[in-house]
Amino acid sequence: MFVPITADDLASLPLFEGLSRDKLEKIASQAVRISAHPGIHLARQGSPGFDFFIVLDGTADVKKDGETVAMLRAGDVFGEMALLGGQRRNADVVATSPMTLMTMMLWDFRSVTESFPVIAQRLQDLAKGRSA
Repeated sequence: MFVPITADDLASLPLFEGLSRDKLEKIASQAVRISAHPGIHLARQGSPGFDFFIVLDGTADVKKDGETVAMLRAGDVFGEMALLGGQRRNADVVATSPMTLMTMMLWDFRSVTESFPVIAQRLQDLAKGRSA
């Protein structure tokens, strides 16, 4: 079951820092809340990317070629690299605890990044840092 995201859910996330309540509400209308159990693969290395995620609660491991390279926590994002670059996923993301996430599909992600250039720039900066 999908549960709506609210502007309050987004207000404390670094990606949306400085945005007005109206803008947060518009973004929230394009996202949903999902849950994941430990062991669930949220992204698979080499697969096409169709969605973007922000961790609201819980933790996940990022694994490249089977090796853990990072741990995601509340406020962290993933999936942006595949969507921004039209590439396949470059890592697995596996829940290591019960998780709550915000997600949006590719078309909603594109709408948000086109409507809010500051978010697009923050995501591009993040993606550049990750690929370096």
